[in-house]
Amino acid sequence: MTSCNYSIILLEETWLEDPIELGGYSLHHISAKKSKKSGRPSGGLATYISTALLVSTEQLAFSKTDLQAIKITFSNNQHTPLVIFNVYTHPRKNRKVLLYDELLNMVEEIQCANPAWDILVTGDFNANLMHTPEPDEQLAAENAIWSVPLQTLPAQKGLDTRGKQLVEALEHMSMRVLNGRINDDIPPSFTHHSAKCATIIDYTAVSLPLLVP
Repeated sequence: MTSCNYSIILLEETWLEDPIELGGYSLHHISAKKSKKSGRPSGGLATYISTALLVSTEQLAFSKTDLQAIKITFSNNQHTPLVIFNVYTHPRKNRKVLLYDELLNMVEEIQCANPAWDILVTGDFNANLMHTPEPDEQLAAENAIWSVPLQTLPAQKGLDTRGKQLVEALEHMSMRVLNGRINDDIPPSFTHHSAKCATIIDYTAVSLPLLVP
């Protein structure tokens, strides 16, 4: 791939130890780590930002293997800075609680020091936010994806454990999930397909000032 029309490209689970450059984009890369058990790399994050945007970019110091934070500063101060968190949660590792705590701490640190900055969190969370409420159930978490008209698998009756933890973290950060809430994604698109079912495990959430009803 040498060119495309996307302004920002975020990749999770790249499996790459060495970065791959893309023409017309600046790259911020976090290498995958080679597993001693399997002998192959796993994880890895990459954020590509189009040079046509005329912005400066910086990977923040607290970025790590499964959490990448990129600050985007716009030229001529046309917009307040935007910080993008690129996240990968391994489906089998018991890192879910610690990872969300780390994400929450990082976002809150930015929000306290720079309250005018916008924040976007996106990635592969391997979590379920789909939930079909019972008839007498009150609407609870605003970040749950409610009553999704699935084609291949009925929506689960409740959030899974990781989904509940993700919802709690996002609400603490005053962020809202975009999946299923913007014109081009109603109803929300599946983000993972297998032989047995299609699910949504990848999400994008934004700080409330960015969310347009």
